Amino acid sequence: MRFFAGMGKNPLVGATLGSMGQWIFVPALCLLVPLIPLPYAPAAYAQAPAASTAPAVALPATFRNAPTDAVASNARDASLGEPALARLITLTRRHSPARAQAEARVSNARRSFSGGDIEQRMHTAELARLDLQLAEELAHAWFDHRAAETRLGIARVLDALGAQGLLLVNQRLAAGLATQADLERMNEAAIKARALTVRATQERATAHARIAALTGENAAESASPPIAVAASALAPALPAYPIRAALPAALLERPEVRAARVRLEARDASAQELAAFYREAVLKALEETETAYAAAVSARAQRTAATELAATAERGHTAVLAQLEAGRVSRVQHIEAQIVMQDARLRAVEADNSYAKALATLERALGT
Repeated sequence: MRFFAGMGKNPLVGATLGSMGQWIFVPALCLLVPLIPLPYAPAAYAQAPAASTAPAVALPATFRNAPTDAVASNARDASLGEPALARLITLTRRHSPARAQAEARVSNARRSFSGGDIEQRMHTAELARLDLQLAEELAHAWFDHRAAETRLGIARVLDALGAQGLLLVNQRLAAGLATQADLERMNEAAIKARALTVRATQERATAHARIAALTGENAAESASPPIAVAASALAPALPAYPIRAALPAALLERPEVRAARVRLEARDASAQELAAFYREAVLKALEETETAYAAAVSARAQRTAATELAATAERGHTAVLAQLEAGRVSRVQHIEAQIVMQDARLRAVEADNSYAKALATLERALGT
């Protein structure tokens, strides 16, 4: 007590101890203040997302590869108007593990209290991108499955025609009414039919497995109606769906471009790097869409030509059939005309499949 009283009486010692106490107490207080719960955050320290303007990217007024007869429309069903395909796409979105993870990230960002708006919009854009990708993949598998089914039916017809043709040519060859070249030609048609049967069977199995993997359904085990519909779809040709018209400015709403625009607000890199990343996303979207338009136009032209050739072959077969009934040609010539007609139908089916897949890719490229 005497010691502390003496220090209190000594002005020099008291000043020294006072300064030391201030030097120790103030930093300790600074360490304790963040641990004290506050009823609210002061408005001066609330961090609102900084508004950022996306850099201007020069876009053409129209797509160079878009056809002049493209149909103007604000939106287009990715299933191209087929209810069975639309149902499969719904199943795919419910089953996809990647989409489930993206939905969980969107939900977590929505519940976040620390500036989750930017993160939520990033995850929402990723979810939209996955939806487009899954719809395109399922549509491709669907069209491949249907085309394989149709090719398999044509292959069976060709196989039967080849067997009949070989029998008739051998009989005519024995009677001296045919040549060895006729026999070789019919034998070649029979070999092609058998190879086509094997290939179409494998392609159908591959497409079916892809649909089952995307949708989580297995027709062989559960007899799922959607897969059963896909397996029994034997439509000869897809209706002539037109190519959809769009403006390049619509690409700014593509999921990848939206995500790049949100990153400008996130400020997770330098401004120059983020601006370059945004321009790259826009230009890549433009390039993909131009390529998709070119592929769709080319596939449509091939489809039109194949359809016309199939019609020509069918008219030729009708003419040969009339001559056969009139007794002017042999049964072998009629079989050859049938083989030509089935080959033309096969090319039309393949062209139709390419066009349908090109439309599905174009829909994904347009971002709807």
